[in-house]
Amino acid sequence: MNKPRIHLGDSHNFGRRVAHRAGRIVKPRTLFWEWLLLAAESPLRRLLDELAEREGLGRELFGFIPSLEFFERRGHAGGEVESVRLEPLPMLDAQGKRELTIIVGRSLALWSWFGVADLHWENLVLGRDARGRTVFGPLDVEMILADFARPTETKLLPDADPEYAAICRHAAGVRRVLPYLGKPIAAPELVEMVSAYRSTLLLLDRNAAALAAVLDSLPELREAPIRVCLRGTAEYVAGDRAKLWPPLLEAEAEQLERGDVPYFFRLYGRPGIHYYGDEALGLLKQLPLRGDVPQLEPLLQLSRGLRSATRKKLHVEGLFTLLGAFDHRALTGTHEAGQLTVSFRGRTLVVRLPGGEELETRRDLSAFVGSAYLPCSCGEVHSVFVPPVSVCGAADL
Repeated sequence: MNKPRIHLGDSHNFGRRVAHRAGRIVKPRTLFWEWLLLAAESPLRRLLDELAEREGLGRELFGFIPSLEFFERRGHAGGEVESVRLEPLPMLDAQGKRELTIIVGRSLALWSWFGVADLHWENLVLGRDARGRTVFGPLDVEMILADFARPTETKLLPDADPEYAAICRHAAGVRRVLPYLGKPIAAPELVEMVSAYRSTLLLLDRNAAALAAVLDSLPELREAPIRVCLRGTAEYVAGDRAKLWPPLLEAEAEQLERGDVPYFFRLYGRPGIHYYGDEALGLLKQLPLRGDVPQLEPLLQLSRGLRSATRKKLHVEGLFTLLGAFDHRALTGTHEAGQLTVSFRGRTLVVRLPGGEELETRRDLSAFVGSAYLPCSCGEVHSVFVPPVSVCGAADL
C-alpha cells in the first residue's frame, strides 16, 4: 500500500505542490536543472570532476555538491528525486574549519559563475554524507544562467538593497555555516575562503568553452523553464494585494484567483516571460514584450562559450563583496592563502594578487553587500535542514 504524500511548499500551476513520499521528493515541475547540477551522472558534473582532476586539483574538488538519484523525469510535468540523506556536521577543529571555508568559497564561485539564484538558507543543506564528505548545496535549482556581477545575486550573500536588506541578511545562505565557523569568521579562514573563490572562478574561466559545449549538446536545455520571480511569495500571500506596488499584473491576478502563488518562467534562447494557461501545462501564455511590464536581463550565451564582460566584475567586485560580507572590526593583520594576501587595515582592505598586483578598497562595503553577521541566531543551526522560522526575536533588526 502506498504511503500518503506529505505536501511541501506553495501551490503553483493549477494546485500543483511539491510532496514527500516514500523517501522521494515529488516535484511537479522541470527537474532538468537540478539533474544537471545535483546528479553525479550528469554530463556537466562528470566534466567538472574531470577538469578538476586534469588540472591537478583532485577529483573531489566539487564533492561538496549534493549527489542525488533522479527518477521519472517527465519534462514540464516534473518527476521524482531521492530525499537528501546527510548526518549533521560534528563540531569542527581548526582543520575542519579551514576545509569548510574553502568549500564555501568554491560554492560562491560555482553558483555565481553559472548564474544560479535563490540560494537562501531554506534552500540549502549542510551535512556529511555516507562517504564522509561535507555537503553544502541547494535542494532546488530553478533559476540559472544569469549573468551575475556579484555573488550577492545568488542570495548566498546578503544583498545591500535598502528595501530588502533585512530580509536578505536573514535569508542569506552563508548563514548556514556560521555555527561552525563563528561570528566573526577568523581572518585566516576568511582569506582561505576568498582564495578558494578566486581559484575556482579561474578554473571555470579556463574551461568555459568546454562547459558551454556540454550544455549546448543537451536538447532539453532549451525546453526547460527557468523560473522568473516578479516579487516575493510573502507579497502575494501576506500583504494587501490592493496596495502592492507595482500593481498586480493580470497574469498574477489570474493565478491568484485560482489559489496559486503566481509562477512565471523564461525559456533559453526565446524572448518573453511565460506562464501556464491550462491545467495540462500545454498552453503557454506570455506577458507583453513591451510596455509597463517586467523586462528580462540577458542570460549567459552558450554561443560565446559562457564568456561575458561581467566576468571581470565577478572576479574583482565579487572578491571584495565576499570580504565585505564577513568583515568585522575584530579582523586585523595580514594573512595569506594560495598566493593571495589580504591586509585588514584600519579603514581599508588591501588584496595582493599572485604577480604582485594590489587592489584596495575601504572596509565599509555596506553599499554593495550586507553583513552576514546578525545579533539573532535564527537559521544558524547544526541541523542538516533549516527548521521553519516564523518570527525573529531580535529587537534591533
